[in-house]
Amino acid sequence: MIAAKRAASAPWWPAAATLVVSAAALGAALLIPNAFSDPNGVDPNVIRLGAVSLLLLAAAFMSARLAPARPVLLALVAITTSFSLFAGGPQLLQDVLGPRTPPAAAQIFWASLAQLVVTAIVAALSLRLLAAELRPSLRLTHFGIRGATASLIGVALIVGLALALPASLLGREGLQPVAIARDLSWLGPASVLQALSQELQFRGLLMGALERVAPRGWANVAQAAFFGLTHVAVNYQGPVGPFVPVTIAVGLVLGWVVQRTHSLWPAVIIHAAGDIGITVAVVSGLYGF
Repeated sequence: MIAAKRAASAPWWPAAATLVVSAAALGAALLIPNAFSDPNGVDPNVIRLGAVSLLLLAAAFMSARLAPARPVLLALVAITTSFSLFAGGPQLLQDVLGPRTPPAAAQIFWASLAQLVVTAIVAALSLRLLAAELRPSLRLTHFGIRGATASLIGVALIVGLALALPASLLGREGLQPVAIARDLSWLGPASVLQALSQELQFRGLLMGALERVAPRGWANVAQAAFFGLTHVAVNYQGPVGPFVPVTIAVGLVLGWVVQRTHSLWPAVIIHAAGDIGITVAVVSGLYGF
């Protein structure tokens, strides 16, 4: 109730303007180089997105008037810098280790771990650097009966939907059991790490920041939209492009679950189950991994 009153009385425009301006800046940083170069040669590390976010955050900390924008910008720094590390980590390993570079599945695991570490560091900084009234509610200390129930229902729905949909639609026709048996020991834990990292970024840092200055419903819509736009920009290319609208809807549902259960953990569990399912049933079929 207190948080709701604070959200109703606090000015909403700094956070909203920050999200819009940041999205425009990040979009320009990603798309403008594509207009003047071969799309296949675009920086695979997407480092420029992290650089833009850090510059915006530095500007916000240089001006007291921009203090309400700092929580949103910290969330965007967590998203962009951790993804830069995730995307560039495998290449960095190859450059450093050469022939001793671990297999691709192991590289994804270590890159996912690095992504979570960076996200956790930004989350810790947000709790130390921000004023108490601006700190996002990360909802990491509660699970409870509601959380457990939501987790079970969410995972059951994912499994049921996967079994109900045609194999051709999910890409299961190209699935290779040998590759899965070889790689799932790495990719399964990597999916869990990525789920925790992304939930902390979007439903923790970003939605938690927006809830400080806006009604919970609008905060959820905003984070879900940015969740989808982020995947459009850096992740869902090629044959999985049609999944982007689904990603926005999933972000909206996961945000609602977090708000209803007052816990981030059900979203982490559901997200991890979905990512493992995509790794096994979709990615393998679409790309023949």
